[in-house]
Amino acid sequence: KLGPLTYAEDDGEVVLGRSVTQNKHVSDGTANMIDLEVRRLIDESYARAEKILGEHEDKLHLMAEALLKYETIDAEQLKTIMEGKPPGPPESWQGGDDGDGGAPAANRPEADDEDDLPSGARPAGQH
Repeated sequence: KLGPLTYAEDDGEVVLGRSVTQNKHVSDGTANMIDLEVRRLIDESYARAEKILGEHEDKLHLMAEALLKYETIDAEQLKTIMEGKPPGPPESWQGGDDGDGGAPAANRPEADDEDDLPSGARPAGQH
């Protein structure tokens, strides 16, 4: 949980101990009511975001894989992802047909570098 929020007017002065010079413009009761309402809004929004992401986790993974492979997502790819299908390359994709997803050589792991990857990790083209 986050701590209480603070409400103060910034007087623009730059001095040490500036927080002591800030003026409070609401009562403690009003500040507490504001804190509670803001906390409620944040908690509800967090729960809603978590629910949406959970319900669409498959699309989230498709999007992550596309970003790892192509480093970008265009509107057509997004439409395909939202249909639950793996997207093809973006329209502007300059990648080759050599099976590595067109990644520049500097971004392609070499065969001996794959041994250095964490357990279960694979290069983007191998997902």
